[in-house]
Amino acid sequence: MDSKMFHQRARDCLRLADECPDLYAREALMELAGEFKHMATQLDADARTRTRSRRQRPAREHAAAHR
Repeated sequence: MDSKMFHQRARDCLRLADECPDLYAREALMELAGEFKHMATQLDADARTRTRSRRQRPAREHAAAHR
């Protein structure tokens, strides 16, 4: 699963909430959309961390080899 899927699910929930006449169901859909957004944000942050650590690792290894 990737963050794009979670972002799409959040949009789907918000669209359904807009169309839903039931107040409780609308609130539940909006809460679920928030959870999907949170998961997408977490996955995006994790991906950025992995990308940074991959970029930094060779530089650290190079520096350690030349000490």
